[in-house]
Amino acid sequence: MRPAFSIYKPDNYSYSGGFEQLLRQEKTLYTVSDHKEDLPVSCFERVFPEWAYDYVVEGGIAIVSGADKNTFDFDSSFLCKANVEYIDLSEFDQEKARVCSMISVFGGTGKGELTLHENRNIKNNRRPGFYPVFLNKKLGKGTIIYTGVPMSELLTCEGSDLRKTSDVLDFDERIASIDKQKIASALRIILKEAMNMAGYPYLTLWYYPNGAKNIFAYSIDGDGLLTEGVNNLIEVSEKTNTKFVFYINKELCGSDPELKEKLIRISQNNIIASHGAIHNAHDSYEDNLKDIREHEEWMNSIGVPFEKSYASPRGMYCQNLGRALKDSGFRHSRDFGYAIDDYPYYPLNEGVDEVPLQIPCDGFNVCRWMTKNEESGLAMPKAEEIIESYKKQIDLKIERKLPLLFFCHPQYFGLYSKEVYPEIVSYAISKGALPTDYVSYGDFWISRDKCEYDANYTDGKLEITKNKWSNEMRICVDGVIQNN
Repeated sequence: MRPAFSIYKPDNYSYSGGFEQLLRQEKTLYTVSDHKEDLPVSCFERVFPEWAYDYVVEGGIAIVSGADKNTFDFDSSFLCKANVEYIDLSEFDQEKARVCSMISVFGGTGKGELTLHENRNIKNNRRPGFYPVFLNKKLGKGTIIYTGVPMSELLTCEGSDLRKTSDVLDFDERIASIDKQKIASALRIILKEAMNMAGYPYLTLWYYPNGAKNIFAYSIDGDGLLTEGVNNLIEVSEKTNTKFVFYINKELCGSDPELKEKLIRISQNNIIASHGAIHNAHDSYEDNLKDIREHEEWMNSIGVPFEKSYASPRGMYCQNLGRALKDSGFRHSRDFGYAIDDYPYYPLNEGVDEVPLQIPCDGFNVCRWMTKNEESGLAMPKAEEIIESYKKQIDLKIERKLPLLFFCHPQYFGLYSKEVYPEIVSYAISKGALPTDYVSYGDFWISRDKCEYDANYTDGKLEITKNKWSNEMRICVDGVIQNN
């Protein structure tokens, strides 16, 4: 049998596409269907059709996201509906994940933890109101793994908020309001466990080129090209043999009389990309398309080539922006308002794929730190403090196998870059990260997405057939990288 997943997409019910988005990101084997498939694991969202009971009884493994009291015809131990801000995913190598969602609560034992009484003190070791996130139900030869948290749907939600960016830093920024990267990480573990439970290996493509342990890339939002900052960044990029991607904004850079000369100097060793014409968000498709074209015409008038890669002004990504970018030939978009600290992926909107590759980055940036200290009457951060903060972030990402993707602005990071940047590049390399740039990493993921392979698993023997393939790619079997 193929060690592949089936995703149930009913004709008469809503379909977020969250499972499909994740499985495509994993580059595992899957199919989307409205009927029973002869595959070891099937994924469901809210709805569990009649045929699925026979599927499980016969030995299939079902994963159900967003279950409620009406999902199953057995006693699922449903208790109530609840509004929760966080769920605890410590059992999935994460910490608390912000979900901000209406959920269904089920009693019993399982993995993960949620509470109906958030921010309450625990007294006398009694813990009322705590319940599992995932539960298992054995039926015949198979198992249903279900959760009342709409985890697959949350992966596709928009929305940002001013909040803490990291588990290791007390630092806030306007980032995605939901911890999608933690939800996705937990679901990856569930996917692997489900496939193994069915007696099959879990196949994916590795997240980094040529089997690298990790990657490091840094981008600059060019909201104004302060000469000293730009000079320093050019110098440190040459010193470290790395490339910044400068996302250039017309509104905030257009009046600079030395702009062309600066862009030419930047492009000798670094990369120019788009940060829009107006430094703000647009809601409609038409306004976004107009803004993108205005920026492109402006860059063409300057005569400096730029990559078809985009960073949303103020991190405010939306579907209409994505549609306009795709229709304008952009390959990828880097943001922190749609997701942070995750692998690149193709966002789905109610199951529809109509935007380019999304490259989430870390929400931490030095300019926000400096501004926050200035507003609070505090001294500016020291280079040693900044280096230590980056090292903490790098350590956490390396532990979680997440890419080291950072950003800032020339007016702020440029002032510290001579002291800070070589140190963080050196530290990232010492941890096994491969230096690259956002454009190259995004293009790697586009190539990865185009790869095709198939597999068959019979009597404990795995046979893999590579169809469309790139030598940069590595297949993983149960998380272990295989040689080509």
